[in-house]
This record gives sequence, C-alpha cells and structure tokens, in this order.
Amino acid sequence: MTRTQTENLSAGEALRLLGGVRFGRVVFTSRALPAVRPVRHVVDGGQIVIAVGPELVLGPSSPTSPGMCGETIVAYEADQLDAEGYAGWSVVVVGRARPLTDAGAVGAYRPLLPPVTVPDQLVAISADVVTGYRTSAVAADHAGSAC
Repeated sequence: MTRTQTENLSAGEALRLLGGVRFGRVVFTSRALPAVRPVRHVVDGGQIVIAVGPELVLGPSSPTSPGMCGETIVAYEADQLDAEGYAGWSVVVVGRARPLTDAGAVGAYRPLLPPVTVPDQLVAISADVVTGYRTSAVAADHAGSAC
C-alpha cells in the first residue's frame, strides 16, 4: 500500500518550481463570484506576469480597499502532480494584480506571452504570500500488521 508524505516548500523554492512550468490558474472575483482561468505565465523576480483576456477586470480603488490604485487581489496556482496524485508539487501565490502599461515591460514580456484572446492584457501579480508543498510516495509500513 502506498501513502503520501507532504513537505512544505520555502517561498524561494515554490517560486523556482513555478518558474519551471508555463501554465497555471488565476483565481479572481467576477460579478461577486469566484472565477478561475488557465493562463500562461512568466516568473520574474518577485512577480508573476500573465496574459489574460478581458474577463479579469482590474478595478479601481474603492472605499473598502483604499490605496489599492487599480490593483486587485488575486490568487495564482500551478502544479505538477502525477496521475495517481502520489507525487508532485503545488504552489499558490496571493498578491496584487495590476495591468502592465510600461512600454518597455510590455515589449519584454509580450514575446514570452503571446496573445491568447483578443483583446488581452498583460498583468503583473506581486508575490505577497507564497505557499507550496511537495508530495512523494512512501511505501506503507506493514510492521506489526496481522496481514
């Protein structure tokens, strides 16, 4: 019998693993309901840059989120798990999403994140809270078992 062993990842290791895959899922609020979209990403320093269609609406600052200056809190998740679910990793980043408007930044990221939908936008997500874990298969100990 097989069981899994789980190990928490440091923020640095989690971002390194995230940088090794091309796709993930952005989690955001749409019309007061949770929404999830698969997107391509690039990890660059302390941020994740994604290309996303118009469904991800980045709202202006509101009385309930003063000082957010057009930033929206989102979650970003990516993983690599085997088909049985015994081995792999998962990373979740929570941060502030903001549209990339600087021509230099857009020029640098656009070749790495070609448009998927029209229109689309490049969005940077700050890596404010980074969590992750790695699982591995471990043979169950049968010592002392009647079987």
